[in-house]
Amino acid sequence: MSSHRRTLLTRLGGVIAGGGALLGTSAFSTVDAVRTVAVETAGDANAFLGIEPGAEGDAYVLENGTIEIDLTATEDGRHGVSKHAVTAVDRLLEITNNGPTEIAVGFNDEYAFEHGDYDEPPGGWGYTVNTAETAVVVGWASPLPSEMDHSLAAVRPRLVTTGFDRSTLVDGRLKDEVDAKTERTIRPGGRLNIGVLVDTRASTVTENPIPESLDETLSLYAESTTQ
Repeated sequence: MSSHRRTLLTRLGGVIAGGGALLGTSAFSTVDAVRTVAVETAGDANAFLGIEPGAEGDAYVLENGTIEIDLTATEDGRHGVSKHAVTAVDRLLEITNNGPTEIAVGFNDEYAFEHGDYDEPPGGWGYTVNTAETAVVVGWASPLPSEMDHSLAAVRPRLVTTGFDRSTLVDGRLKDEVDAKTERTIRPGGRLNIGVLVDTRASTVTENPIPESLDETLSLYAESTTQ
């Protein structure tokens, strides 16, 4: 187990500064109190990413000089996640291109590369795991519904039932809006959707090993489409 997975508390730290970039490390705590999802940015255009809560984000995203995505159920009515289930938050974040040129946005995931989910960043989804290895989060990116003919529920990744055993967790039956980098390219001022699936099923976190290459950070990747 990596030293990252032994951290006592994980958080998404993201200082919104300069071009509105989100910078951060770490992830979330346990299934009983799944606190935060960690996101970091990479790529030649990451400084142009503006990140704010989506339509469902106010129930999960805390902003206090940093951005913290909190998935814990609390007494004040904040949504949480269920044990032994997959919880979908389709409209968690919106990404804005604050730069002068078109950029493609997605994920940069070592495990996804190793298993052929996509050949190069930005891919349509990425994985992260909590420190106790009792939950996995799949982040995914797509256009907003106003830019496509499908709902977000229709394009969200489908997960296999056997966890990571001899496969990736995403089974590959996705719409082009998630699979194709060209569909996740946004013009200056354009916006993109980020959703998450929080997977606490036994088949994913108990019955089969979680890949060692997964850590506590979900890496967003922004790439300029012009050379």
